[in-house]
Amino acid sequence: MIITRRWLEEFINISNISTDEICKTLNSIGLEVDSVEKKSIASKVVVAKVLSKEKHPDADKLNVCQVDLGDEVTQIVCGASNVEAGQTVAVATIGAILGNDFKIKAAKLRGVESNGMICSSTELGLPKLNDGIMVLDNSIGELILGKELKDYPSLNDDIIEIGLTPNRGDCLSILGVARELAAFYDLPLIELDKNINSHELSIGQIFEINSSNIDTFLAYKAIDFSGFKLDLITNLRVALIGKFKENHNIKNSLIYATHCVGVILNAYPREDFVLKNELSVLDLRKNEKGFDCSYSSTNCLSQICVDQKDFSENSNDFLLEASYINPEVISKRVFDAKIKTGDIFYKVSRGSNPDLSYGVNYFSSFASKMGATIYSGAKEFLEDIEKITLSISVKNINSIIGQDIEKIEIERILTSLEFEIKESVDDILLIKVPHYRHDIKNIADIAEEVIRMVGIDNIISKPLAIDEVNRVNKTSLDLQKRIN
Repeated sequence: MIITRRWLEEFINISNISTDEICKTLNSIGLEVDSVEKKSIASKVVVAKVLSKEKHPDADKLNVCQVDLGDEVTQIVCGASNVEAGQTVAVATIGAILGNDFKIKAAKLRGVESNGMICSSTELGLPKLNDGIMVLDNSIGELILGKELKDYPSLNDDIIEIGLTPNRGDCLSILGVARELAAFYDLPLIELDKNINSHELSIGQIFEINSSNIDTFLAYKAIDFSGFKLDLITNLRVALIGKFKENHNIKNSLIYATHCVGVILNAYPREDFVLKNELSVLDLRKNEKGFDCSYSSTNCLSQICVDQKDFSENSNDFLLEASYINPEVISKRVFDAKIKTGDIFYKVSRGSNPDLSYGVNYFSSFASKMGATIYSGAKEFLEDIEKITLSISVKNINSIIGQDIEKIEIERILTSLEFEIKESVDDILLIKVPHYRHDIKNIADIAEEVIRMVGIDNIISKPLAIDEVNRVNKTSLDLQKRIN
């Protein structure tokens, strides 16, 4: 699981906590940090603007650009096919040292002077976005010509990779990790931004969704993606987790939001639907192997929670889908059927976020910021599920831990982890487990939650007590008489 400091800060305020301290905390609460990488853009790489572009007189693949560096206009020869006049770009100026001691010097390329280099993302040590230069936008902060990129915090981030155990599917998202840190540091999570661009039509005016005997919980929203475009920071983050698809804004946005909040998201272009009474019809039903699928007429659009098909992004209107199914149910079904699964099944089988409304609202707000408009209304196929309730003795918890933890402290820890606590008689606690904690089954699991928040290093070690059993009995006495 890959997170970054700046990404976390969108869910929790950790401005007063160092990255080293965060990593130490993650290790202590059972989220083992595999690696930490501090990304830093080299000095003398600045924000610049391409004023003009002309073909190199002696090289078909080179362009001669006049570039505004803020305090001067200079000439740079650039071989990138995507460079255009009007772009705001990253320029490594004379004297900048990039990776592998590559120092930028004034040069002549095919006889034309070049004073610097317009950079790609990889040349700056950032994830690859394309085969050309990186175009900047305001997602990194206010673009000021001549300002060094090392002074933009969002591009100079701390990347943390966590090695999660299979039972911690709730932490396969930025939100999940932020929840853990919020519990440990007693900090609130940042509230979800619910501002959206509203469409004048409702979902029911363009889509008809029918369901028949399905096990998956589903929520749908209609979105108009005309005018939608992802910003630089979002694309860099999707590339960082190794799932970036060039020129696929919608697919990348779904990957991004799923990684953010842990809700499984998918989308279907309206052009893939069959029309009935001028409505695009989606049918939800099981296939011949018993898996829940989405169909338009006889065309299977996806095997829900198992695999997601690629889609064309030529349509403006899409149907957004959020899904959840019990991980134990779907894992057994896949194992028995021995079918091929997609990348999304990794999250599903470990337990995805069941709060579908949160996922839909998060994506609606996020997409609105990127230029999309959201049709009013939603279609949901949900059921109320009773939370698992455990009756736990404080004495027994402390017996497992091997140390007396005050009852009030146990309650505080569990409440901070979003367990619901109700006191019963004597030292018994009635504990309701959050829906997203698929790993909590019994008293041992509850004790582990307390231990990891107290800190295993804070549990006082005790010598193993061995009581010798009295083995003198009639048989041993009779044997002794025979020997004597």
